[in-house]
Amino acid sequence: MEDSANYSSTFFFCTPLSHERIIWCTECIASGAGITPEQGRIFTVFLTGDALFSFVDATSRESWNALSKVPSVQIVADGDELRLHGLCVSVARAAPGICITERGGGTLFWEQLISHLAAEWKGTKKAAFLLCHPPYMSRIPVHMLRFLSGAYAAGLSPELYAYLDGLHNIHNGQRPSEFENIGRAIATLARKSGESGKDPWFAACSRCATARGYFQMNPGTGYCEPASSIDEITIRPLKEILSRFPGFYPILSHTSGGIVNPDRSRDQDTRPRLIIFITNPPYGTEWTFGGLSLALATAMEGIPTTVVFIEHGVYSLYGTHEVPPNDKVFNVQEMVAATLDIPSLCYLVHAPSLERRGIGVEEHLIGIREVQNNDLAQILWDHDYSATRILFF
Repeated sequence: MEDSANYSSTFFFCTPLSHERIIWCTECIASGAGITPEQGRIFTVFLTGDALFSFVDATSRESWNALSKVPSVQIVADGDELRLHGLCVSVARAAPGICITERGGGTLFWEQLISHLAAEWKGTKKAAFLLCHPPYMSRIPVHMLRFLSGAYAAGLSPELYAYLDGLHNIHNGQRPSEFENIGRAIATLARKSGESGKDPWFAACSRCATARGYFQMNPGTGYCEPASSIDEITIRPLKEILSRFPGFYPILSHTSGGIVNPDRSRDQDTRPRLIIFITNPPYGTEWTFGGLSLALATAMEGIPTTVVFIEHGVYSLYGTHEVPPNDKVFNVQEMVAATLDIPSLCYLVHAPSLERRGIGVEEHLIGIREVQNNDLAQILWDHDYSATRILFF
């Protein structure tokens, strides 16, 4: 068993943070910091984009302030984004324990994040981003470009995995009048990285691409082919994209985390396990199906995978779901029930989320273990694993 004091944990947030999420996240991090108080265990939280508003929100700033006082925890805020939103002065006053990056032309925060991850994932040659948001309607693709461009500048090979609505970033011929051209920037980064010998790997999920019209049947050949997509991104089965996940390197998403032991020998089994938080209701968006599909695929590949139903995600386990015959959606409860016996897959449900909503788990799913925040902390920082990836859906 590894010495848990050597573990380093990083969390990345760039989307709006609800009071509920801040409470359980900060409590878990604080609990994790208290599990083994020995020196050397480090917790770092990076925030940019709309997540920064949580520092001035009266319902959440006290939680951040309390967490920032824990000796092993550092909270880093993107100073350029704070200035963009007009928050820099108010955050400095409201949250004095927060580290705010200096002016850096939009890059300094990302340089610090990449430097931190490179030291944490010791020996890594690459860095990746799982992109699930479309361009222009969302700023997440801009954050993705800042991260992968910074990784390239730091000498790492950039990797991009387009999933769910992230597929819209591969559309050919983008011509925004007011915003950074995401498609052109992706193509330029891929070409530049390839020409410099960095071995980039840019891929898009074929199921998501087919659903959105970027992968169409050619009647002449009988095979599906890319349609209206930039050449620099290859459309691949999800299984091929997830074949990258056993690698020992950081994979960020819009809300994500990583827990690693930098001192673990590289000749040992360093294949990271995966923890997925399902945070959305089951059918209103593709988030729940997309998260479960990814979890099932990684588990079938033998990657230890844990799914945690939390926040609005607990509604997936409530009531009896009956899908109408003419509605072509997966029954989430049947999907979960049919996969309870997969050896590499574990389902959990967050008890405080259930209690907050006054609901319980449907009877045929009561075998799913309920966990409190301290239980969740123990699961996250289980030192039987050398590395853990954390993704939110």
